[in-house]
Amino acid sequence: MTRAAIRRIPDYSLYGETPQHHTERLLHVETIEARSARYHWKIDPHVHRCLHQLVLVSRGHGIARAETAVAHFQPPVLTVVPAGTVHGFEFEPGTLGFVVTLSEEPLADAARREPAVARLFAAPVTLELSAAPGWVALLRAVRALAHEHARAAPGHRLALEGWLAILLASALRICSSDPHARPAEALLPRNRELVSRFRMLIEAGFRSGRSLPDYAQALHVSQTRLRSACLGAGGHPPIQLLHARVLLEAKRQLIYTALPIAEIAYGLGFDDPAYFTRFFTRRAGVCPRTYRAQNPCP
Repeated sequence: MTRAAIRRIPDYSLYGETPQHHTERLLHVETIEARSARYHWKIDPHVHRCLHQLVLVSRGHGIARAETAVAHFQPPVLTVVPAGTVHGFEFEPGTLGFVVTLSEEPLADAARREPAVARLFAAPVTLELSAAPGWVALLRAVRALAHEHARAAPGHRLALEGWLAILLASALRICSSDPHARPAEALLPRNRELVSRFRMLIEAGFRSGRSLPDYAQALHVSQTRLRSACLGAGGHPPIQLLHARVLLEAKRQLIYTALPIAEIAYGLGFDDPAYFTRFFTRRAGVCPRTYRAQNPCP
């Protein structure tokens, strides 16, 4: 990646916030919902130059991007994002979990006491876990850290450092030895297979007026997962694939049959012929009646 390309990648302090040079110790904890919901649960690729992150998801599927790797995860999951990593997320609406952000200073302090902590942030990783003791300890630590972060009480800094140490130790144990932890499944090899199944479902059901949530449910994936697969495999979102098939069939009916336009609309799952006319005109550039006149049956 060239230096010019790197400069075009958004550089934030926390996501959406102006980057700062963190000379002070920084430790920030927030829920995934607190920031992601306001961005429609999509965190576009960006970088934190001097900040490390741990992202823990307890409920909700999603997609994690780190540099060139793209992975689809299922909870519970732990993502480690070292400083300087280009990363992004797409969370299923309603996802539960926490994002822990820390500067180099508290991480360096922990690494002096336990050198293996530095290796924990050597490279980005997304690990799917299970409800095993390792995950339970990790979740308990991050909840306690979040609780302490939100309050002001005597010994606040001491308590924060203590819970952060427990959190890092729990993450280290999971990453180094937990037999239940495994890398989240890479998306790219699976994209073509999922999109192929999606196209088959479209072919079988495009006349029924099924919605994208219906198709995603039939495929046993989230809408976010389906969208990512379609974009990764062909560069087109799933709604565009669905609309393209409906439009193709509408054109065929207009050219090769004498069916009234309203009947064509109902046959393609439209409840309102006027809406079908708007749908067709927006995508074909002319209304159905004009298209039929311009393209007589050969």
